[in-house]
Amino acid sequence: MDRIRKSIQPLASKCRLNRLIRLSGQYNIFPFYHTVSGQQAPHLAHVYKVRSPEEFEKDLDLLLKEFEAVSPGDYLSQTGNNHGKRCMVLSFDDGLKECHSYIAPLLRKKGVPAVFFLNNKFIDNRGLFYRYKVSLLIQKVKEDSKAMEQIREFLKVKAEQLERSLRMIAFDQRALLDTLAEMIGLDFSMYLHHSPVYLNYAEVKDLLHWGFDIGGHSSEHINFTLLDASEMVAQVKESIENLQKRFGIETRYFSFPFSSDGVPLRVIDSILDEGIAELLMGTSGLKLTGRKGFVQRIPMEDFRTDAEDALKTEFLYYLLKKPLGRNRLR
Repeated sequence: MDRIRKSIQPLASKCRLNRLIRLSGQYNIFPFYHTVSGQQAPHLAHVYKVRSPEEFEKDLDLLLKEFEAVSPGDYLSQTGNNHGKRCMVLSFDDGLKECHSYIAPLLRKKGVPAVFFLNNKFIDNRGLFYRYKVSLLIQKVKEDSKAMEQIREFLKVKAEQLERSLRMIAFDQRALLDTLAEMIGLDFSMYLHHSPVYLNYAEVKDLLHWGFDIGGHSSEHINFTLLDASEMVAQVKESIENLQKRFGIETRYFSFPFSSDGVPLRVIDSILDEGIAELLMGTSGLKLTGRKGFVQRIPMEDFRTDAEDALKTEFLYYLLKKPLGRNRLR
């Protein structure tokens, strides 16, 4: 959560959510998560705080109390004035294993539609997101003093700077993570074999059979700020078409890895106007984009509170920016 949201959170918690929603005039929201787990797995432990099953169900019940859950297709088919009807499109990024084992069964039980965004190259556990590799390395050096010393000497940093240095390794430097892992005997492939991180083909088919949607999230969680405009368009196109071919779907949904920040609006327009995607999702919270097919989602895991306080903070932040004209994506 950014500094401003954190600073207004105490004030937001004292507000009434219904009033904040009415004052904002924003009746469609797009909350998203990554996963839900009863224990913090090593590959997630140093990336973000994972909701427990109990915390997630509490979140879900609050969201359903305030908003009607609709599918991406239902949202896109809305026309004209929504007459104050409150809707949410729920989504999950990265295609993690728990989407099948816990999240989907709970959503089915409550009759909640959702869309799951997948990284093409990680399905069937054929690869691992570089930030999950960082988390595994951090966990290893915390548990193994010899490994810590080896990596510290290689990176030429002090012990107290080691974790921060590992976190600073960027997407375009990710090959370094494999070098470090090999140095200390950490085998990412074996980790995936013994502790699968991602959905496999059969589990994705189950999600579709159960009535859920899937969408693209780039081939391997690519940082779009490193791409030029033509590469951005190609990445969206290839990610969606790969899923269509593999799973026989017709929908064209895509969520930008990390965020849509840095993606020029002309690229967004091109993707939507050419029919490459019918729905594009970012992660900038409650914000207007000027296009129905381009929406910004609320990253629920960024908030260290439950869904009610998270939404209160997001709506209050929206209202505070409104007089300044800062609610439209630039």
